[in-house]
Amino acid sequence: MKDYPIEKSSEIFFDISQKYGKDLITDHDQVMSLLSDLDHELGGLVILDFLDMANWDKIESFDLDRETNILKLVWHDYRGKDESEEEREIRSMVFPASIYSCALQINSIVPIVGPNIAIFLINGYAKTKKEIKKLFQDQADEIKVIDNSFFEKRVLRRVGNEIEVMDFHCTPIYSLAIIPKQSGIGSHHSKDVLYHHNFRVAIGRIESVVKALDGLADGDADEIAEKVNTVRRIMEFALKVECCSRSLALKKTYSQVLLGDLIAAVKHEKEEHVRDLLGRFAGMANEFSHDSGKPIDIANAKIVTYLALAYVSLLEIEHKPRFR
Repeated sequence: MKDYPIEKSSEIFFDISQKYGKDLITDHDQVMSLLSDLDHELGGLVILDFLDMANWDKIESFDLDRETNILKLVWHDYRGKDESEEEREIRSMVFPASIYSCALQINSIVPIVGPNIAIFLINGYAKTKKEIKKLFQDQADEIKVIDNSFFEKRVLRRVGNEIEVMDFHCTPIYSLAIIPKQSGIGSHHSKDVLYHHNFRVAIGRIESVVKALDGLADGDADEIAEKVNTVRRIMEFALKVECCSRSLALKKTYSQVLLGDLIAAVKHEKEEHVRDLLGRFAGMANEFSHDSGKPIDIANAKIVTYLALAYVSLLEIEHKPRFR
């Protein structure tokens, strides 16, 4: 077996990041190239951290379907491995299934680059249990999809005598981080990095709306209302991320849960002035979502936008990674 320079993992991650720059990696060939680079340089000996602080110690193999854009990462694959009966029995006490994997319909990989180190964050698109089952039921003798968390469903699939356990990431939240080994970055650090980046994404989107509103006037009613509805959607995204960070249960799927549900879930532990902020945001945002017959006021649109920016900025500060 080839020896890989694990002690140089941080430098290798940094060097690979320079090849791709700091922009989002979304192209199929670039995603495959990045994963191939990591595999070539380190033989898959990386850390894969999850939003809930679960983690893997390697990526044994990977595949990205060009048609469906489903990225599948494999942790352990025991199919066809030469094991003695004793080895199989001992292994089965810890890993009874044949293959352990995770998957998502990939949206992007974003490099987070620091001095002589980089990590790579991954997000996907929303999928329902029904859609996930349809993706993987072909050739399966049995399949079951169960709730694992708000951002993840567990797929249990049997093909012949082989059992697969797959965790499918089913939201657009950045929920996976590829980390170099021996970097000093623990699971709690990468969890903070993931949450912080999600909130930074939301802030960047809101700031784009601020700039767009500065270019509009009171007479641009439809455009103003459209921008406020965009802020409403961004706020829903940020509140969904917050619910994950606080382990708050949401009974609806990612695409079904709406602003009112999310505010109701988070407001109980908030100070009174923060609850007032959320209530004011919801009330004012609603005025732009319906045909009320009232004038569309750009000043109110800006207030709604800045309320959202203030709230998400508080979340970003709270979740800022603190490395020691």
